[in-house]
Amino acid sequence: MIVRLDEDGAVVLDADDCGRLHLETDLDEHGLHTALKITATGAAIDGDTAWLDLGVLRTRARLVATEPDWDQRWAAMVDHAEAKGWLSDDGHAVQVHVERAGAP
Repeated sequence: MIVRLDEDGAVVLDADDCGRLHLETDLDEHGLHTALKITATGAAIDGDTAWLDLGVLRTRARLVATEPDWDQRWAAMVDHAEAKGWLSDDGHAVQVHVERAGAP
Protein backbone atom coordinates (compact mmCIF):
# COMPACT_ATOMS: atom_id res chain seq x y z
CA MET A 1 0.00 0.00 0.00
CA ILE A 2 1.31 3.39 -0.97
CA VAL A 3 0.11 6.68 0.43
CA ARG A 4 0.90 9.35 -2.15
CA LEU A 5 1.10 12.76 -0.47
CA ASP A 6 1.42 16.21 -1.94
CA GLU A 7 0.40 19.65 -0.75
CA ASP A 8 -3.13 19.10 -2.07
CA GLY A 9 -3.85 15.87 -0.21
CA ALA A 10 -3.22 12.19 0.27
CA VAL A 11 -4.28 9.33 -2.00
CA VAL A 12 -3.98 5.61 -1.29
CA LEU A 13 -2.56 3.54 -4.15
CA ASP A 14 -2.24 -0.25 -4.28
CA ALA A 15 -4.67 -0.58 -1.37
CA ASP A 16 -4.82 -4.35 -1.75
CA ASP A 17 -1.06 -4.71 -1.15
CA CYS A 18 -0.96 -4.59 2.65
CA GLY A 19 2.55 -6.05 2.66
CA ARG A 20 4.59 -2.94 1.99
CA LEU A 21 3.07 0.20 3.41
CA HIS A 22 5.00 3.41 2.80
CA LEU A 23 4.51 7.09 2.12
CA GLU A 24 5.55 8.50 -1.24
CA THR A 25 6.07 12.21 -1.82
CA ASP A 26 8.12 14.85 -3.62
CA LEU A 27 7.84 17.22 -0.65
CA ASP A 28 10.82 18.29 1.43
CA GLU A 29 10.79 17.73 5.20
CA HIS A 30 8.96 20.99 5.93
CA GLY A 31 6.41 20.37 3.18
CA LEU A 32 5.90 16.82 4.42
CA HIS A 33 5.22 18.03 7.96
CA THR A 34 2.77 20.68 6.72
CA ALA A 35 0.91 18.39 4.31
CA LEU A 36 0.47 15.61 6.90
CA LYS A 37 -0.94 18.12 9.37
CA ILE A 38 -3.24 19.89 6.90
CA THR A 39 -4.62 16.62 5.49
CA ALA A 40 -5.01 15.10 9.01
CA THR A 41 -3.19 12.07 7.63
CA GLY A 42 -0.48 11.89 10.26
CA ALA A 43 2.66 13.60 11.47
CA ALA A 44 6.24 13.74 10.29
CA ILE A 45 8.84 12.24 12.58
CA ASP A 46 11.69 13.48 10.39
CA GLY A 47 12.33 13.69 6.64
CA ASP A 48 12.50 9.91 6.27
CA THR A 49 9.76 8.61 8.58
CA ALA A 50 6.23 9.59 9.50
CA TRP A 51 3.26 8.50 11.56
CA LEU A 52 0.13 7.71 9.55
CA ASP A 53 -3.21 7.79 11.32
CA LEU A 54 -4.60 4.24 11.07
CA GLY A 55 -8.23 5.34 11.12
CA VAL A 56 -7.76 7.78 8.27
CA LEU A 57 -5.61 5.32 6.35
CA ARG A 58 -8.08 2.47 6.76
CA THR A 59 -11.01 4.60 5.64
CA ARG A 60 -9.21 5.84 2.52
CA ALA A 61 -7.75 2.44 1.65
CA ARG A 62 -11.04 0.59 2.13
CA LEU A 63 -12.70 2.88 -0.43
CA VAL A 64 -10.37 1.68 -3.19
CA ALA A 65 -9.59 -1.87 -2.03
CA THR A 66 -10.90 -4.65 -4.27
CA GLU A 67 -9.78 -7.93 -2.70
CA PRO A 68 -12.54 -9.85 -0.87
CA ASP A 69 -10.18 -10.68 2.00
CA TRP A 70 -9.00 -7.09 2.41
CA ASP A 71 -10.16 -6.79 6.02
CA GLN A 72 -8.01 -9.79 6.96
CA ARG A 73 -5.06 -8.35 5.03
CA TRP A 74 -5.46 -5.05 6.88
CA ALA A 75 -5.60 -6.81 10.26
CA ALA A 76 -2.47 -8.81 9.40
CA MET A 77 -0.65 -5.62 8.41
CA VAL A 78 -1.54 -3.91 11.69
CA ASP A 79 -0.57 -7.02 13.68
CA HIS A 80 2.79 -7.13 11.87
CA ALA A 81 3.39 -3.43 12.55
CA GLU A 82 2.61 -3.98 16.23
CA ALA A 83 4.99 -6.95 16.43
CA LYS A 84 7.75 -4.84 14.86
CA GLY A 85 7.15 -1.94 17.26
CA TRP A 86 5.88 0.36 14.52
CA LEU A 87 2.60 1.33 16.20
CA SER A 88 2.29 4.43 18.34
CA ASP A 89 1.85 3.93 22.08
CA ASP A 90 -1.90 4.49 21.77
CA GLY A 91 -2.13 2.16 18.72
CA HIS A 92 -3.73 4.86 16.57
CA ALA A 93 -0.82 5.45 14.19
CA VAL A 94 1.75 3.41 12.30
CA GLN A 95 5.31 4.48 11.58
CA VAL A 96 6.19 4.36 7.89
CA HIS A 97 9.17 5.05 5.69
CA VAL A 98 9.01 8.10 3.42
CA GLU A 99 10.14 7.54 -0.15
CA ARG A 100 10.78 10.43 -2.45
CA ALA A 101 8.89 9.80 -5.69
CA GLY A 102 11.67 11.27 -7.84
CA ALA A 103 14.47 9.42 -6.07
CA PRO A 104 16.38 6.71 -7.99
